[in-house]
Amino acid sequence: MHTYITKLKQLNILLVDDDRLNAKLVSILFAQNGLTLQLAENGLQAVEMVRTGNFDMVLMDMEMPVMNGYEATAMIRQELHNNIPVIALTAHALPGEKEKCLLLGMNDYITKPLNPLLLFRSMYLQSGKPTRTAAKINMQQPGQNIASDKVCNMDYLETVTRGNKKNIHNIVSVFFKETKKELVYLDNAIKKINYPVIGDISHKIRSAFSILGISVLEPVFTEMEQLSSNTSPINKIELLNEKIHVVFKQARAEMKTAY
Repeated sequence: MHTYITKLKQLNILLVDDDRLNAKLVSILFAQNGLTLQLAENGLQAVEMVRTGNFDMVLMDMEMPVMNGYEATAMIRQELHNNIPVIALTAHALPGEKEKCLLLGMNDYITKPLNPLLLFRSMYLQSGKPTRTAAKINMQQPGQNIASDKVCNMDYLETVTRGNKKNIHNIVSVFFKETKKELVYLDNAIKKINYPVIGDISHKIRSAFSILGISVLEPVFTEMEQLSSNTSPINKIELLNEKIHVVFKQARAEMKTAY
């Protein structure tokens, strides 16, 4: 992977993401590899930074407040007439999503939670130089081989952070702080039977739980998104929400003893 890193160290990269957990994860990943990174919290801020700054590449989240990644990319291409490489970072793994991103002018599409090798390889390729085959890295995806008596599988974070306990602790701390807020928002949305907000929040926190390898909730979030889009009876969503809270509580107990 160092073949990619040597080239990427020369780049000034902009990360556009309102999710503090994901921003923290990417910041640590970049710092470990000696890469520079600046952060924008929404698409509108990103457009202005691209307009006035000297960036070599943009890593663009799709779902953000104020202006999303689709709109921001369209402005960069159509209004700024800027051909800076833009790589989409998204929790969407739906059929046709990659094609949608590419049609808007993005250069590539990477799903969350991020696989460092795939991300760096994409960045290297989009930076304009031909690439050589890098050594294969066994990047275990979140949630694999999870122990039956635990809800968290830390293999992903252990790999991404190279086992750095301080960095893992920082990421875990951000996870519980930010996810606790999102769960309050989700509770309120369910009380108000606000289906669009329920769908948005369940989609957002799905990625956060994946970072800690909490795969047991993957089908729960999938069902919650489907139920909210179909405006199904709210009691079904309430039951799923109870499961999320139970698992969140167990995850917090596990992490208190481990990190």
